[in-house]
Amino acid sequence: SFAFKCHRQDSSVYAVNDICFHKQWGTFATVGADGVVNFWDKDNKQRLKGFPPIQRSISCANFNAQGNLFAYSSSYDWSKGSSFHTPATPDEIFVHYVAEEEIKPK
Repeated sequence: SFAFKCHRQDSSVYAVNDICFHKQWGTFATVGADGVVNFWDKDNKQRLKGFPPIQRSISCANFNAQGNLFAYSSSYDWSKGSSFHTPATPDEIFVHYVAEEEIKPK
C-alpha cells in the first residue's frame, strides 16, 4: 500500500477537501485547506504537478469531460472554526488549462 502525503506544510497537516480523477489518464487531483492543488500519478506513486498556494482553502474541483480544463473554487471550509471565517472575503472560481505533460502519467 502507499499513502499520498499531501497538503502539509512543515508540521501542519491540512484537510484534503476534494479528489477528482482525469478520465483519459486515470491520474487525479487533490485540493486542500492549505490552498494547494496537486496532480498525482497513482500508479507511479508520484506527484505530477504542485500549484503555488492561494490565500484561501480550496473547497472543490473537477476536470471537464475532455480533460483539458480544471476548475476549482476557493472558499472558507470551516476547518479552523467560525473564528477564522471572514465573510468579507469573496469566494472565487478558477479555471486552469491542463497541458498534457501536467497530467499524463510518466
